[in-house]
Parts: sequence; structure tokens; C-alpha cells
Amino acid sequence: MFNHQLVTINFLVDDLRFYLEMDKFSSLADSVEAQAAHKMQKAKQVAFLKKKVAIISKLFLNSDIPPKLRVRCWD
Repeated sequence: MFNHQLVTINFLVDDLRFYLEMDKFSSLADSVEAQAAHKMQKAKQVAFLKKKVAIISKLFLNSDIPPKLRVRCWD
């Protein structure tokens, strides 16, 4: 129990990795949005972001390794 929430140790590492990947993704998405205002190769960057979100989903949210959800659900 931490901060009145149950912490599952098995998912703690995955939670951290997921958080770091989502933070990187958010930064990339923000930079793509900023560059779009300057008309800089948006199509390639959007395609890259779509691939990245698919990989994040496959690794953490819909894994081939049981359980499918590899991170703790937040409210």
C-alpha cells in the first residue's frame, strides 16, 4: 500500500517503462505539432508516431504475454 493505493510489484517496472514511453511520445507529439505550424514533413512524423503508439499498445496495453494489460490501471 502506497499513498492509499495498492501497488502491484510485478507491474512496477512496467509502470515505469510505460510512463517513460508515454512521456517520450508526448514530447514527440508536441514537437510534431509545433513543426506542423512550419510545414515540416508532417506526414513522415505522423506515420512514425502512429507506429510508436502501436508498439506501446502492443507492449503494455494488449500484450501477447498474459496478462494482456501489463501496467496498473489508473482511475
